Amino acid sequence: MTTQLLVQPENIEHELLKIWETLSKENKIRASLFNLVVFNKLSKRTDYVRSIVQKVVEKFPCRTLFITEDPDTQTSYLKTAVSVLIPNETIACDLIDIGVAGKDMAKIPYLILPHLIPDLPVYILWTEDPSATHPLFDPLSKLATRMIFDSESTDHLFMFATTLLSLKERSNFDIADLNWGRTQGWRNLIASCFDTPKKFHDLADISKLKIVYNARVSEFFCHLKIQAMYLLAWLSSCLDWKLVSTGHLSFKFEKTEAIIETAFWEGLGSGTVISVEMTTSKGEHFYACRIKERYHYVSISNSSPNSCELPYEFVLGQTKTGQSLVNEICMKGTSVHYLDMLRELVIIDKDQTC
Repeated sequence: MTTQLLVQPENIEHELLKIWETLSKENKIRASLFNLVVFNKLSKRTDYVRSIVQKVVEKFPCRTLFITEDPDTQTSYLKTAVSVLIPNETIACDLIDIGVAGKDMAKIPYLILPHLIPDLPVYILWTEDPSATHPLFDPLSKLATRMIFDSESTDHLFMFATTLLSLKERSNFDIADLNWGRTQGWRNLIASCFDTPKKFHDLADISKLKIVYNARVSEFFCHLKIQAMYLLAWLSSCLDWKLVSTGHLSFKFEKTEAIIETAFWEGLGSGTVISVEMTTSKGEHFYACRIKERYHYVSISNSSPNSCELPYEFVLGQTKTGQSLVNEICMKGTSVHYLDMLRELVIIDKDQTC
């Protein structure tokens, strides 16, 4: 990244052009596939959000407008800076940083509008809880082609799911979720392991389900059950389970008992699903668990009262910082499975605590 240059808002494009006059002599190509607008509140997670944006730019060149609100200051201010992200030897992308506090928040929609590249999609990464009212939410969402949320930001998963379902009903933009992207590998694994009529029948006959997630709290993640809850709600919605009762991370459906448990794996992402175990009413047993020496590999075993298959491995994919945002930007439209999962989550998480 080039050195950040503090500028007056009216000089943003002029100063970017000056930077590019220098970079053009180094054979750098100015590239943008879309506009990426990021909103976050200044906190320990801000550096993490910047790191995942960097990963996106490495995969997909884009113009980034990074808005940071300071919620703790009593003084209103609006500060802008420009720089260029250089993901490789030939490509470079504009970065516009906006720091804001207090009454100057009202200026943000008018500030960013002239700096969105016309005719390109606008992806908005909203890293705060969408169920909490914020003056920038409606103005920014009106600009969005796709809004990407981070359920880690919420203390109430039920309210998060309810808010997103309502938002989708009344809005024209697509919605996505970083934690949904983080469960993609497990969803692919389960779908591939039960892709025959016989296996699907076994899946529909599950009597016991156990999901284990990594309970290692980190500086950036503290709501650790979310990915496990997403996986449970996805399975429940796909198999049309009917909830009977709930306890703390335990769920009784008409024909299935499901529990969510914790383990502590150093080095694995906080909240990441570690294993899935299923048993059918006829005694068929399915167990998939990450391999400690290679976290992105899963060992899978199947057995029944009469047979036991040799274990085999499945590649979940790398668990790199920022990969979930890359995944959600790649996707087209709003996932029907995601919306069904949210509807199920409203039912099964209503009496849970985050």
